[in-house]
Amino acid sequence: MLAPENVGFRDLERYMGAVGAKVAAPLRSPWRVGKRPYGNSALSSAASCLKGFYLRQAELGINTELAETLDKRRMPTRQDRDRALLGHITKDKAANPLAPRRTRRRHPKMLPDGARGQMLPVVNSARDRLVVDWLSDGGFRVGELCGLHLCDLHLREGASCGECRTPHVHVCHREGLPNGARAKTKRPWELTDGTIRGGLIKRVSPAMIHAYFDYLTGEYPRGASHGMLLVQQHGPARGLPWAPEGARKMIARAG
Repeated sequence: MLAPENVGFRDLERYMGAVGAKVAAPLRSPWRVGKRPYGNSALSSAASCLKGFYLRQAELGINTELAETLDKRRMPTRQDRDRALLGHITKDKAANPLAPRRTRRRHPKMLPDGARGQMLPVVNSARDRLVVDWLSDGGFRVGELCGLHLCDLHLREGASCGECRTPHVHVCHREGLPNGARAKTKRPWELTDGTIRGGLIKRVSPAMIHAYFDYLTGEYPRGASHGMLLVQQHGPARGLPWAPEGARKMIARAG
């Protein structure tokens, strides 16, 4: 255990490497044994906490040399200027040498451009085609899609819920589903006389409706009592609700 006055920048780098950051140094096994390493967002938070702590120590006269190494500035990006109230006059922004590089990616709910046309010919079932179509057109998260129940789907004009005239889906946050799926949105919803109302409402496209009926009439198991939309098709758990991890692996194989 190092005292704050004895900590160097390389010590902080080794700590960040132990929790999952990419560091150009030999490292032993991560201290989070049995757990996944931190993701990019958690690493950024950890780096901010470390920087804030040692800058405060420097204000108290402890380890000022380390504080000088951590207290860096950088040029503002276009996003920085857009987010700031007076972004057009911003000259520089605080930088953290411990923080990981920011990864640029599309919206996490959407498939990459062109993925749908390349994936549909190689998937193996109507269920998998439904997943690709619904992720592409509906903007669902995988957890939302695997957590849908059949009663959440109002795929006709003028549904009895009275909340949307066009075909739509109610995304409802439910805890304790057998497949571990869970929608992140927590808008209030209720089941009244067999009709779902509330939740997050998403409209569906004709291609999504076609994929749904193709799957339901051809592959959906008869007598499924759980009432969930996506089910496993092979193995000892056949007919049980399909877990989000299974859907992600299917997408990775098709990709």
